[in-house]
Amino acid sequence: MDMKTIGIAVVAVAVAFAIYLEVQKRATFAKLEAYLREGDIESYLKVLDRPLTGMLYPKYNVLFMRLNATLALDDTEASARIIREMGSVKMNEEQAIALAVKAFAFYVEIEDEPHAREALAYLEVHGNPEMVRDARRTYEVFLKSSYSYIDEMERALTKAEGMDEALLCQMLSVSYENKGDGARAASYRVRAERLVDAAMANE
Repeated sequence: MDMKTIGIAVVAVAVAFAIYLEVQKRATFAKLEAYLREGDIESYLKVLDRPLTGMLYPKYNVLFMRLNATLALDDTEASARIIREMGSVKMNEEQAIALAVKAFAFYVEIEDEPHAREALAYLEVHGNPEMVRDARRTYEVFLKSSYSYIDEMERALTKAEGMDEALLCQMLSVSYENKGDGARAASYRVRAERLVDAAMANE
């Protein structure tokens, strides 16, 4: 077999392998999406644990998908561990911002103010203005007991729909709690719950 024939054979094998990997990558992602949508976290994690998944996707992507699972399971310890591990993984700026957003929401939820502040500081430098505004407001309302955003959020509420409306109602409920107005807080909490239930019913 001459060198030209060998070269053609090598290229053919390489192309076939590349096609195989792409097919497997798409099939794996489809499975992961389906399991996550169905709430079958156990099967989702089994797919992530396959050696093939680690070969198909960069480490950042696998960890990010695993983080989605631990967050869905409310596994605080595992989520915190994965976030720390991801901090040492090579990533581009877009990926770093996505991680900072996810970490910020997690730390706010568990009321870890120092780490939330650290994630917020990153977003204030690298995020877009809307992202920074929302993150700073969330930080102030949930971790600093602020109610100074009530007027701003009630104005925004007149144009909000769906989950954006639900989120604003939730934020207003907490803000009025911070202010000591239990009746208004309860009213917005009920409205937020109703909006979330309606959104889930339409899925």
